[in-house]
Amino acid sequence: MALGSTDKSQSISLSHEERREGKYSPETLAKVLGALHQDGLVVLKDVIPVETIDQFNTWMCADAERRISDPKQTYNFGIKSNILQRPPVTQPELLSKDVYFNPFVLQTANAYLGHPPVWNWLTANTALANTTTARQPPHKDLVHDHPLYPHYFIANIPLCDFTIHNGATEFWLGSHAHTTQADQVVAQTQEDIAPYQEASEIGSVIPPITAEAVGERRRVRPPVQPECSRGDVVIRDLRLWHAGMPNHSDKHRVMLALGYMSPHYPNSFLKVHLPSSQQKFFLENAARSGVEMRAQWYNTEDLAATTEDTNFRTAPDWLEKA
Repeated sequence: MALGSTDKSQSISLSHEERREGKYSPETLAKVLGALHQDGLVVLKDVIPVETIDQFNTWMCADAERRISDPKQTYNFGIKSNILQRPPVTQPELLSKDVYFNPFVLQTANAYLGHPPVWNWLTANTALANTTTARQPPHKDLVHDHPLYPHYFIANIPLCDFTIHNGATEFWLGSHAHTTQADQVVAQTQEDIAPYQEASEIGSVIPPITAEAVGERRRVRPPVQPECSRGDVVIRDLRLWHAGMPNHSDKHRVMLALGYMSPHYPNSFLKVHLPSSQQKFFLENAARSGVEMRAQWYNTEDLAATTEDTNFRTAPDWLEKA
């Protein structure tokens, strides 16, 4: 939570009946949707078994160690405090319906984005251990002239308890509601462009928010760092300003990221990148879960080599084809 601020994100808990039924009641769903529309963020409490989360965390932390020992590893925003990883989609013992087809996440997606929501993004974001000084600037994960309606959200699944100490993400609650490209920095140099794949030339809009817009927003509603627990899912509207924060702990802080798109939003580029060996699990569960899954399938060797799932191109087709 920001110094001097009493603001906080909204957390929605399950009743015993909702857990048994695998869906929120209309009253609880109204609270979830109210939080998303008002704040651009909601924490779904205790919707994934902790045992599943711990298994994922063990695997992901070992993978992070392997990655950061590779001199070719790239870092988010060019700062050596944060990396993207691929979740363990090739390991059958770690294929979890609670993670990849969570009924409470998908119920929220259907209600907030429209039916059927499109699942077309999968990655993991890791704040590396003992990165005590580096932080990201407040930014949006958008560099195009984006719509002003709910068209995309990210479901972040924390693999450990998130605290300010270990780098809980900074969020600027409510910033999603009226933000436009005018709030973002325009690249002036090649150095400005370098950390961002989607910006290609001087004069391009890049993710960071301008100092002027940040200052104005801080006076209205300062940022917060919501603390959450293993088993929670944090859903954020893609338009929401946010920033990765320093991890002062001696353990990596990993969160999975699943992206869901409105069926009314035309983007034919984004896909989840998955192994052909696990097609049965993903396709059968997608068919049962009320979600449209857009996937690119690979053999094991090609999946290990591809970097396409780090390219988060969210522009609508009309801009891609312009």
